[in-house]
Amino acid sequence: MKRIIAGPNAVTEALASPEAVSSISVVYLAQGLAGATFKRIDKLCNKANVRSDVVSRESMDALSEGLNHQGVMAITGSYTYLDLEGLLNSISDIVDPVIVVLDQIQDPGNLGAIVRSTHALGGAGLILTRDRSAAMTPAAVRASAGACELTGIARVTNLARCLEQLRDHGFRVLGAAGKTGTDIDHIDWSGPVAIVLGNEGRGLRRLTAERCDELFNIPLHSNFDSLNVSCAAAISLFAALRSRSS
Repeated sequence: MKRIIAGPNAVTEALASPEAVSSISVVYLAQGLAGATFKRIDKLCNKANVRSDVVSRESMDALSEGLNHQGVMAITGSYTYLDLEGLLNSISDIVDPVIVVLDQIQDPGNLGAIVRSTHALGGAGLILTRDRSAAMTPAAVRASAGACELTGIARVTNLARCLEQLRDHGFRVLGAAGKTGTDIDHIDWSGPVAIVLGNEGRGLRRLTAERCDELFNIPLHSNFDSLNVSCAAAISLFAALRSRSS
């Protein structure tokens, strides 16, 4: 919880402090917040050049984990990543977990959107490559709409080795591969699954694709090249969720 500042007074103090404000990624204001408080905090955010977003109280309650936020909350500080072992330990009590593995995703907006979809659609966590990948920057945090605080994210140096370790832990490794591979509707999503998604421009790297147990594609109605990777992530996660709930 060290990244959460909760309550109007605490957030006001942080926004007024040159040292504290530089590390604030986003300020959340609850829907229905009293007008005077909303205007005061929003004005301070504008003055400090900090983005403020309006979210539901339910979302803020989930983020605060019991802190008395009174409708105002800030996310601040550096994101703390897990290593692979830490991520696997954190999800050890989840039956047949689904995790998302990103092979050098470079756009922070895409990363944040994928984190958001992972949390919303029942994913247990994410794995990023340490090199040539977007990090959980303020832009990624904002795009995640707070989901990064509720989802474990690991960073690894060698993705090929990571996929082998996931397989050793009982995961089936399924790679999204554009127009090749098995139709997504014919994929077996049962058991622990790792969904691997490639870079925005070139897709999965060769070594990454070779480490997958199976490659799949998302059929498109038109001949347009491909989907945005964050859209592909959401569709893949939904396919896994739908298969498990049917």
